[in-house]
Amino acid sequence: MNLLIFGPQGCGKGTQADFLAKKFNLEHIETGRIFREIAKENTSLGKKIKDINEKKEMIPDDITVEILNEELKKVPSEKGIILDSAPRLVSQIEDIEKMLEKLGRTVDSAISITLPREESIARISKRYICPTCQRQFVLGEDIKNVGDLCPTCGGPIRQRLDDTPDGVIKRLNIFEEVTAPVIEYYRQEGKLIEVDGTQNKAKVFEDIAKKLEEKQF
Repeated sequence: MNLLIFGPQGCGKGTQADFLAKKFNLEHIETGRIFREIAKENTSLGKKIKDINEKKEMIPDDITVEILNEELKKVPSEKGIILDSAPRLVSQIEDIEKMLEKLGRTVDSAISITLPREESIARISKRYICPTCQRQFVLGEDIKNVGDLCPTCGGPIRQRLDDTPDGVIKRLNIFEEVTAPVIEYYRQEGKLIEVDGTQNKAKVFEDIAKKLEEKQF
């Protein structure tokens, strides 16, 4: 089983991708994490990715496909995958699908977790992170006050600049402009599974798993 998963900021797609990976024995390929890790490397590619990230620009299609290809080569052919937020652009669809085909894979289903814009802004605005150990928190759940220290390392907890309401709105606009058409493409292909992201994590996962299992039979 080879899956794609999409959704606006705050919908919990990373969490759901982890749940699905565990249930169906899939490799979770999180593009954002991979790009951030490469940006830390003292290489020409690392420096280029870091510069692009700092400018808040999109990673070029050819670099995205090249990086994904290298990551997917590490996954045993008998093990399925779940690509998190890729392809992000319509222009990437053909190249990524051709790359998958060369590796003996095809996209079986694309999952879209929907979330109203207001709910996305509210959820992301409560997200905080410890810059020291990179642990993430939700205000009101994991931490009670903005000034709390990280319970893991004792470091100060901060809100990322792009997790402010203005930052979230900008990212949502980009998602609606460039990624929503990708989701629509897979709807037209008859491969889209759409679930309501306003539900709790367990119910969202239950809905996705049920629809996936129905598609397998």
